[in-house]
Amino acid sequence: MVYGKHAVRAVLLARPAAVRRMILGGKERYHADLIKLARRSRLEPELLPWKDFLRLTELTDEDKHQGVAVFTEPRPILDEGHLDTLGDARIVLALDQINDPQNLGSILRTAAFFGADGVLILKNRSAEVTPRVARIAVGGADLVRIFRVTNLARSLKSLKGLGFWVYGLAERGDGRSGGARGDASSGRHARRRQPRRQRAAAAGRRRPPA
Repeated sequence: MVYGKHAVRAVLLARPAAVRRMILGGKERYHADLIKLARRSRLEPELLPWKDFLRLTELTDEDKHQGVAVFTEPRPILDEGHLDTLGDARIVLALDQINDPQNLGSILRTAAFFGADGVLILKNRSAEVTPRVARIAVGGADLVRIFRVTNLARSLKSLKGLGFWVYGLAERGDGRSGGARGDASSGRHARRRQPRRQRAAAAGRRRPPA
């Protein structure tokens, strides 16, 4: 299930064929834009009284659902075997041990806003992409490709093989640049060891010379 106006809008835009049921609570005029978008994909939303909406979705007012929910097929989550699909990508985020759902949702939202092509998260020691995370991401979870990987270092090495440069960030950094240096052909880089907790890396294409 996906809930919240922005998260549901992203599903209707990115994978409408995955929607099996769309239910709305409250007045029809409040949902006019989503109803129009759903009907473009030949989906007919069900408008229900508020109490029936809450009963069917098992949501509460604390979930900030805005009276909007869709039941869908599982969101596609890719793995290390699909990294070669990023051959035309420019920006990929790699997240190390992001355990808090709020943080993961916020990162996915920001990644989508800034046009990231993919986000790597660990198969273990990472928050799951739950309905709550999707709601916090306000659409980002369906607008950015997500890869669950076993070994982050190996995955970054694979991205370097595709021509990416890798830059690292750490919450306890001292403000100095660790430098991710290399040349476009080898993809070699050098960087200082970072604290293991809450690390993130960004892989991006080098801008071609003017």
